[in-house]
Amino acid sequence: MDGRLDTFDDDTQRGEIVGQDGQRYAFEFGQWRGRGLPAAGQAVRFDVAEGRAVRVFNRPEAQKPARSTRDASGKVQRKQLSHWALAAFVVACAGVGAGRYAPVVEVVALVLAWLGLRHVHRAPQRFNGQAVAALALVIAVGVTLWSQGVV
Repeated sequence: MDGRLDTFDDDTQRGEIVGQDGQRYAFEFGQWRGRGLPAAGQAVRFDVAEGRAVRVFNRPEAQKPARSTRDASGKVQRKQLSHWALAAFVVACAGVGAGRYAPVVEVVALVLAWLGLRHVHRAPQRFNGQAVAALALVIAVGVTLWSQGVV
């Protein structure tokens, strides 16, 4: 018979199943044959013996379809990461030890890179973090080149 696990108490190792016929059937953990531990709300299949559920296991489920790259409204889901912000972060970290005043300016670039990553992670529909990350990248590359005497 099919049913749904209504309750299961870890301390007493006893639970209750509501069968598809509407009846409640008690069972003990010793009768559990399913994957993992029993939890309330699980769909189960079981046999009935003397008014109790025996040989309780997870009800077989159909294979779930592959996850879509579109959200509920049909829009394509965006990535949660800005590659520009990551590049700015790496370049800013590399340029911290480049010169006398570089660490101060590179900290500004690191903060901007972090803000770019944070914007993309918190609201990917609104922000792609490119403007903040591009500013951080320009600062980081500029300071690194300036401190090396290239510029």
